[in-house]
Amino acid sequence: MSKEKYKPPPFNYCDYRCERCDERDNCRVFKENQERIMDHYLKGEDPYNPDVFIKDLGNIFANTNRMISKMAEERGIDISDATSREVPEVNPEEYVVYRLAYVYFQEAHAFIKELENSGVPDAIREDFEDLTWYHTLIAAKAGRLVSGFVDDFLDEELQAIEEEGTIGVIQKGITLSSEALHHMLNELPEHLYAISDLINLLKRLGKQLQTDIHQKVVPDKA
Repeated sequence: MSKEKYKPPPFNYCDYRCERCDERDNCRVFKENQERIMDHYLKGEDPYNPDVFIKDLGNIFANTNRMISKMAEERGIDISDATSREVPEVNPEEYVVYRLAYVYFQEAHAFIKELENSGVPDAIREDFEDLTWYHTLIAAKAGRLVSGFVDDFLDEELQAIEEEGTIGVIQKGITLSSEALHHMLNELPEHLYAISDLINLLKRLGKQLQTDIHQKVVPDKA
């Protein structure tokens, strides 16, 4: 499979903000979800009713299971004994890229809570929403990135494409969060140090993504 011939679908690098996405028309996940919602409305059902949603979730899992089984069969993989196979575990804390993302999450979360308690000015409302949305997503995607380092289900080329998509989401989060923080800095000079620390962490994380995503944390010497 050639990267030049294969363009990953939008959901491979999704940040779950469909309302802001330019790829909605090309996204199968978005289309299927919209069709699901419309189908329920046509039947006079509330697609957000818990019972309806749980039933839909069951159908989604069943379809996913069929897709995985088909993929495994095409690759000659027997998944009937999958439960007996030992799955390698990854400690994300061993990797610098995840450590930076998680430290950023912790500091950003504390800052967000502080602003919620004191009140968010209208002038930075959208920036606050971006910061809130991406501070969890960045850490979650960083965890997904490092967990894939021991995933032997995908071949090297597909693994590279998967990593590229995950890194793309993290970088998007870094860019939009940095822009939000710079805007907030102008409106919240009293939070200069906290905001500057967050911006610096994002810069370090971005640099780590560009240099070495596999770098491990050097253990402290006793």
